[in-house]
Amino acid sequence: MNEPRSAWRTFVTRAVDVLYPRRCVACGRFGPLLCVPCEARMQPATGAGRCPNCSARWGAALNCPRCLGWQALDGVSAAFEMEGAARRLVHGLKYRRVRELAPVMAAHMVKLPAVRPFDVAFAVPLHPSRLRDRGFNQAEMLLRELGWPAAPGTLRRVRKTRTQVGQAVRERRANVSGAFAYEGPPLDGLTVAVVDDVVTTGATAEACAEELRAAGARSVVAIGFARASYDPASSAPPRD
Repeated sequence: MNEPRSAWRTFVTRAVDVLYPRRCVACGRFGPLLCVPCEARMQPATGAGRCPNCSARWGAALNCPRCLGWQALDGVSAAFEMEGAARRLVHGLKYRRVRELAPVMAAHMVKLPAVRPFDVAFAVPLHPSRLRDRGFNQAEMLLRELGWPAAPGTLRRVRKTRTQVGQAVRERRANVSGAFAYEGPPLDGLTVAVVDDVVTTGATAEACAEELRAAGARSVVAIGFARASYDPASSAPPRD
């Protein structure tokens, strides 16, 4: 009974591929959404040369200045530095609305729990008005692709905030302070992950962590596809 519908979808998909062949979002070459050469040039946000706590670029053994002010968030793990092809993937999903990028990005995040283990995960929520404008929450799409254990209850964004892009660190923290609320059973004893496409200053993840700790979470970590290593000594706002 569903064969005609399935055949029609196959026909439409092939027609779209012919009329609008896929290109790499990073370099524009015809082929997969992320070509092999661009993927090979992406800078991992794990291993040597990274802060052991927040995964930002850092040459010393101790934690970097970017994460010293966190009170509720216990660390960040990310797949890549927010530059080059990784930035174009993030922007392609979030701003160009290329939803097919979600599984591409999630495939590079699957090993991150081995770096920073957790019990359950939340996607960083969008305010309902922004969700209506964009049509989807990119963090939810990534978490759905990853299939990590869902946390009980609901984490909601209860206050509309300005975009974080272009704001200084202190402004970002004030912007998202008190913007989230948890509804559900206690999270007693759980290590909880908050999942997002990119982590820059950690202000959003820290605000989520404060609410989740108030609900009983033992520990809260942030997991992102990309980590933006802004210069902590610069007076300029973080780029992303």
